[in-house]
Amino acid sequence: MPALVVVRGPNVGSRYELKDTPFVIGRNPSCNLVVPSPAVSREHAEVFRQGTGEYYIKDLGSRNKTLVNGRALEPQVPVRLRDKDEVRICDLRLQFFEDAVRKPLPEEFRPEREEPSVSSTSTVTERLPVKDDSSYIALKAQPAEYLKLLLDISNRLIRTLDVESLLPQILESLFEVFRQADRGFLVIPDESPRRWSVRAKKCRRAKDEDSARPSRSIIEECLRTGEAFLCEDASACDQFRGSESIADFTIRSVICAPARNPDGKILAVIQLDTQDRSRLFTKEDLQLLVAVCNQIALALDNASLHEHRIARERMEREMEFARQVQAILLPTDLPQLADYEFFAFYKAARFVGGDFYVVIALRDGKWALAVGDVAGKGVAAALLMSRMTSDVRYCVLSEPEPTRSVQKVNHYLIQAGLSDRFVTMSLSWLDPAQHRLVMVNAGHLPALVRRNKTDRVEEIAGGDHIGLPLGIDPDATYTACEVSLEPGDVVYVFSDGILDATSAQGERFGQERILQAVQTAPPASAQLGAKHLIKAVEQFCLGQTHQHDDMTLLAVGRRVVGQT
Repeated sequence: MPALVVVRGPNVGSRYELKDTPFVIGRNPSCNLVVPSPAVSREHAEVFRQGTGEYYIKDLGSRNKTLVNGRALEPQVPVRLRDKDEVRICDLRLQFFEDAVRKPLPEEFRPEREEPSVSSTSTVTERLPVKDDSSYIALKAQPAEYLKLLLDISNRLIRTLDVESLLPQILESLFEVFRQADRGFLVIPDESPRRWSVRAKKCRRAKDEDSARPSRSIIEECLRTGEAFLCEDASACDQFRGSESIADFTIRSVICAPARNPDGKILAVIQLDTQDRSRLFTKEDLQLLVAVCNQIALALDNASLHEHRIARERMEREMEFARQVQAILLPTDLPQLADYEFFAFYKAARFVGGDFYVVIALRDGKWALAVGDVAGKGVAAALLMSRMTSDVRYCVLSEPEPTRSVQKVNHYLIQAGLSDRFVTMSLSWLDPAQHRLVMVNAGHLPALVRRNKTDRVEEIAGGDHIGLPLGIDPDATYTACEVSLEPGDVVYVFSDGILDATSAQGERFGQERILQAVQTAPPASAQLGAKHLIKAVEQFCLGQTHQHDDMTLLAVGRRVVGQT
């Protein structure tokens, strides 16, 4: 009868005959093979028979994958099992046998064997899979000293989030119990492969600490397999033959174990070794070290979460301050004119944004109005936005002709050397005495004007009047578009955050909805019309948790005679 045999993990040697299929493996108690580990999905993998007796396995969309002969399966894609194929589910390894004869386990997978006497050759004599939950290692019939040590370390780890200062103390405590240990190291893997750093070390003889270093071969064997292991004589072990550090420090008996978090990531590795051939570590020592490593993993994971939370809170405070600084750069007061009404709306997608608007009083009674959008999001866009507000102000005040003023802003932006950044901007001159608006468009969305007399909505500075965005071409030229404003006419200048606002279903607000909102807004009022447009956008985006772009709207309306 075809069967799966446990070759590594709990209950090594257990045989599960595939009498009935599907045969489901997972954490759920209703599975055929129950694996009580949080790293294993409730229903992780399934073995089933097809056709004339061929057996297949498929991953059921598990979080941590199913491996056959070291290759991860695609979710829900069956793979045929052949005789002696190895199936790996987290720390559980199974071997598939096709025939009905029960074969003995391969030598390397047999769970118990007599400890060989020390000789001129050696090998790793004990391996121990490290579960991702601290309760996996049961210290059965251990001396009270061992249990006291584990409880002491556990209590101290629970009481502190400053694991960095505690790591050396852990090695001190381990040395009190492992009296045969001459050296101990706690290393932390880096993100880069085959890189790690020593975060704590301890030597029985203080004079050895300056030159002491862990064995790269031993640490990397632990990182490669993810398993704890015991070696009676590392200097004669085939796996570590040729290691300079083992030879240099005359390393004999070694125990090494990883500290893994619930996701299976190795957060730290502890190596303890002796330099005396007669003082050996035991299997019980290895079990205790694994139990300690599980406690360390929990502490490191909690400390990391705490550090991330502190860093996030610090970043949020800094970004809130940046938001307040950026708000200072935007106009706090809009012009109060007898014949004109102004309204502005600004909302950054994040704490800070790349949109800006500027309202500048000119010496001849005119007003310069600008709305711009820096390409990009976040801090980089916000920093360029702060520069743009000052550049626009300087260029407008020093160059009274609209097109030349835009060209001057473009020149300063290109001089800054920000080749990967550009800015769109609509710059207007409002002449309240002549009721004229002159607008220059540098790659920005065309403005809209709603005519009060005809109730029509028209574009301003669109089509051929749209020039290149600022910061692209040093020789770019721009044209001006002039419109007359009649009583009740309202001009809307906005950024593409309003155009591209998305609903919870992912649909864009779009130009048609903007035109409809402007068309149906209360007439002859910049404030009421702008609020109507913003409300239409907010209702459209109801349920959308994340705004993708900054939103800016500047509305200017000529009052009707007698209007206040």
